[in-house]
Amino acid sequence: MDLQFVNRRTRLAVPLDRTKAKNALATIRREWEVAAEGVSLIDISASVGLLLLDVATKLGMTPEEQKAVLGTRLYQEALKKTQQS
Repeated sequence: MDLQFVNRRTRLAVPLDRTKAKNALATIRREWEVAAEGVSLIDISASVGLLLLDVATKLGMTPEEQKAVLGTRLYQEALKKTQQS
């Protein structure tokens, strides 16, 4: 699969609340580092869908907003996966 990521020079929309966004990403990083048990996050394979759900959740999005951002299918699949634990 050939994934296309945003070019580092691409201008991105600036979140309205940069502090909230930075805090949310830092929290996600810390949680994923704990789960990785000392392995670098660069070397961890993980579900993009679950990562996106983490971001949406940490940004304080409501379930309705999460569905709109992730799409209904991904939202439902990710939610189901997290509830299996």
